[in-house]
Amino acid sequence: MNCSRKSGFIIAFAIFHCVTQFCMSSELQRLTDDGRMKFTPIFIKDGKELMYVDFEDPRVFRLKTMQWDNKSIKPVHDPVSAPEFDPAYSKNGKCFCFLRAVGGLQVALFVRNTQDNSEFKIDPLPGFSGYRSPAVAPDSSLVLYSFAQNGAQDIYAMDPDGSNRRAITGGKGINIWPSFSPDGSSVVFTSTRDGNYELYSMKPDGAEITRLTNSPFQDIRATYSPDGSRLVFTSHRDGNAEIYIADADGSDPVRITNHEERDDYATWHPDGKSIVFVAERDGKHDLYQIAVPSR
Repeated sequence: MNCSRKSGFIIAFAIFHCVTQFCMSSELQRLTDDGRMKFTPIFIKDGKELMYVDFEDPRVFRLKTMQWDNKSIKPVHDPVSAPEFDPAYSKNGKCFCFLRAVGGLQVALFVRNTQDNSEFKIDPLPGFSGYRSPAVAPDSSLVLYSFAQNGAQDIYAMDPDGSNRRAITGGKGINIWPSFSPDGSSVVFTSTRDGNYELYSMKPDGAEITRLTNSPFQDIRATYSPDGSRLVFTSHRDGNAEIYIADADGSDPVRITNHEERDDYATWHPDGKSIVFVAERDGKHDLYQIAVPSR
């Protein structure tokens, strides 16, 4: 290759590299900049707000909302009486669940009717006990949650008034992080029933449990896309926590983040074109938004 052709190749490659890097960076938008630990972001009110858990100081996990149009942030409860975790909202906006610490090692489940602001609490059992990862059916007809008892961690279902509580995952392994499909006909969840954290689906009553992923490392925290055709989840299959998208049956997984630090807790934007997730960058944790590949 002569010098002029080689120089032209180098220049063209440099331009291509710069354009590629610009396009990649333009897809990733940082939403917060305080660097504090954050968890479980969810869109509510038809995408007008983003709710998440902020580790505000060494003693307080606090629920906060971000107005999506101007990115202003405010606490959900002010003042906050105890650490709060794991918000869950129904698609129709009528039911809101969250967890709150009620003792040193105990966590209670709160269920709120957003129409009249009435609320009830499900207390934990005595000793080291607590609820985890609530989920609400799109029409507010059913509440799911994870609860450990007698050496197993099941997913339970109950009516929105707290009645008719029953285990639905069979008491095998750890069963956690349920999430409803947009039409309410299916639930995706994480289970160790086959020896490793994998993704499974089931009917809301616990029927037809089907394994979706098969990885030697953890696949966790999946949620359905707004049209129900895809999943976003966290996987360690490439060595550390990264965000993946797959079809709703677990097939064709595609990695959409690539960083040596942790990417986790992904949630779909209501338009289905992007996700928001918690990213660790230089030891700090913030919310980021990234476009997802189209089909």
